[in-house]
Amino acid sequence: MRFKLMLPIAAILIGGYAGQAWAGPVVVACAPGQHSIVRDVVVRGESVTRVECVSGASYRSARYDTREVRYVAPRRPHRSWGKTALVVGGSAATGAGVGGIVHGKKGALIGAALGGGAGSLYEATRRR
Repeated sequence: MRFKLMLPIAAILIGGYAGQAWAGPVVVACAPGQHSIVRDVVVRGESVTRVECVSGASYRSARYDTREVRYVAPRRPHRSWGKTALVVGGSAATGAGVGGIVHGKKGALIGAALGGGAGSLYEATRRR
């Protein structure tokens, strides 16, 4: 398409689709005791300004609260290092006891390692 034809066609398209942008002033006359409400609504996919007259009893003005709201992150309970040491040590001792009963000295060493590892994993998931 030539540039000479593009400009007039673009002007026609803009004028046809943006007719509401060039609308003149609107005068609304409501009955005594009524208020006018102006709303932007969508009709058939197009934004349209709608004006209504309503009685005072059914009309409720919008009130916006502009107070500043602070976000305070909730504090999680602190887990002490002493409690962590007791959990890991207790699970290692339990594993050593069970391993010692089942397989003697070598079983106690394996059980202590497995119990301590399991306790450490448990504490790592609890701290997050």
